[in-house]
Amino acid sequence: MRALVFANGDLPSQALIDELRAGADLVVAADGGVDKAAAAGVEVDAIVGDFDSVSAEARSRLPRERFHHEPALDATDLEKAVRFCVGRGCTAIDVVAAGGGRADHALANLSILAMFGRSARVRVVDDRFEVSLVDGEATVEGPPGTVVSLVAVGRCQGVTTRGLRWDLSDRTLVFSPLGIHNEILTSPVTVSVHTGDLLLFKGRWVEKHG
Repeated sequence: MRALVFANGDLPSQALIDELRAGADLVVAADGGVDKAAAAGVEVDAIVGDFDSVSAEARSRLPRERFHHEPALDATDLEKAVRFCVGRGCTAIDVVAAGGGRADHALANLSILAMFGRSARVRVVDDRFEVSLVDGEATVEGPPGTVVSLVAVGRCQGVTTRGLRWDLSDRTLVFSPLGIHNEILTSPVTVSVHTGDLLLFKGRWVEKHG
């Protein structure tokens, strides 16, 4: 079961939203994300959050049973929305509108990958990247030159890649620029990690180094 979650950040292109919506069995808004979904012409099945940013228009337009109030202040609305999807049995969750605006919010939104990326295949998707957690091992397909970045959240040990222009072998990565802007040399690429939370950024464009 696949879910599409709207956060309350900048929307990606309509083409990308339409593509993701077509494959979704469940559409969920994280609080004010309901208005972002409406702006993209998408009707949501559920709104989850503390409702401090839902518009009056959305409150009056949508049935009350679609609103799932989660007032806890020690979790973000996006965290609540993704947990809602996992609780409904979703095994694949795509999150859009998770970037733009405040850098702290954008970084916190990426943290859901470390929180839930071992319970479901969770991706944060925009027009430039698909971001996911490497749960032991991941496979990346794409034409040569496709941009791939690896970002360690904390400390990641035993990072090994095969098929990138600059492969890694049993490396330890920490939260640093090391791992940024590699590229596919031969597809499919494999990325593995023994311990730690490693984020995989797969670019949606080709940019071969000289």
